[in-house]
Amino acid sequence: MTKIKNSEFIHLHNHTEFSAFDGLNKMSNFPYLARKMGFKALGVTDHGTVGGLVKFFQECTKSYDKNGNKIEYDPIIPILGCEFYLAKDRFAKSKKEQIDGRKGNRHLVLIAKNWKGFQNLCTLSEKSWTEGFYNDPRIDFSLLEQYHEGLICSTACLSSIVNSNLLHGRYDHAKRIATKLKDLFGDDFYFEVMYHGLDAERYIIPDIFKLADSLGVKVVATNDCHYSCKDDGASHEVLMCMSTSRCIHDPKRLKFPYHEFYLKSAEEMADIFSDRMDSIYNTMDIAAKVDYKDISKNFGGMRLPKFPMPENFSDPHDYLEYVAWQGLKDLGSEHSEKHIDRLRLELDDVKIAKLNNNYDFATYFLIVRDYIQFAKSKGILTGCGRGSGFGSLLLKTLGITYGVDPIEHNLLWERFLGFDTKKFVREQDFV
Repeated sequence: MTKIKNSEFIHLHNHTEFSAFDGLNKMSNFPYLARKMGFKALGVTDHGTVGGLVKFFQECTKSYDKNGNKIEYDPIIPILGCEFYLAKDRFAKSKKEQIDGRKGNRHLVLIAKNWKGFQNLCTLSEKSWTEGFYNDPRIDFSLLEQYHEGLICSTACLSSIVNSNLLHGRYDHAKRIATKLKDLFGDDFYFEVMYHGLDAERYIIPDIFKLADSLGVKVVATNDCHYSCKDDGASHEVLMCMSTSRCIHDPKRLKFPYHEFYLKSAEEMADIFSDRMDSIYNTMDIAAKVDYKDISKNFGGMRLPKFPMPENFSDPHDYLEYVAWQGLKDLGSEHSEKHIDRLRLELDDVKIAKLNNNYDFATYFLIVRDYIQFAKSKGILTGCGRGSGFGSLLLKTLGITYGVDPIEHNLLWERFLGFDTKKFVREQDFV
């Protein structure tokens, strides 16, 4: 067995439960296993979705578990990616318009290098669902050209646009596509190589290295991990049956012929590619490019759309105050000292939340007010309020809640959102 530490190799291509009916790795356990095994970083590249990336980031970097106990193993660098479905034209919605007369869902792995890359990853995912959905959420080269900044690209598995051409003997066509990807991503373009005992993989591996060497592109070894341990292979077969509505005893059911799609040690990976150890160490090259601190510093606070305000207001809080005082007048309480003092307190606390913790409740309240007003204008029923928010005079003046007067019935604003200049809200209080 080739001697190499787990800290010298990175698993970049992995699937979790967010790869629906395909990935068996649990987001709450998968990063913990990688930490326990001594890996320094770990990637997630779920099929067609970025929905699990925030949770994955948190699990990789947290130091304490949900019970407040310190986790024994060191945090690891989260590598945020997605295995996209690539079509010739994302707007084409018939088999005749696809590259191969099928669904046109060739795979391509994209990884975020930094915050800009993460934003582009999310944008590509959004557009794949809203613009490109046809059997699968799909992107195309025109989208890649618009949103490739900050992204690392690799050629993915047997179903990729490059490898599928190699598999069918179309070397020159594969080279043209790879050249196009290299021109777009530059040094951030990589070939992937993986081997799970499949004849098709064995057939194209020499061509992958030949093509990579001819183009001056690095190769990274991956394992397309779908489950954590080798013993989980049987459970994954059951999951595949669920995804295809087949019985486990059906000899024609879709399955992986070998239970090799697990989180292997660096030594296991090195044994597979012992003649090209550069593909093992190149995984560290990608990890070194990922600025996870740039991503981390932008994860905090509240991520809200920009609320369109009238031109004569400088910021959301300014407009919120105007609407709130107008609402108090509409309620007929503009001359009540208790109501005035309480509304002033609540508005001040909203401002403190923004200044101290970057929680933009002003924008949030304005957005909620907007869709509540829309619902009411269309005759759609809305609730009178829920939980501790019912104790807010501010929400009542905005028309978000209605019913009893919170001042008259001594309802507490502090149960909903109370601050002084020394207090702050923990993020988990709002999860």
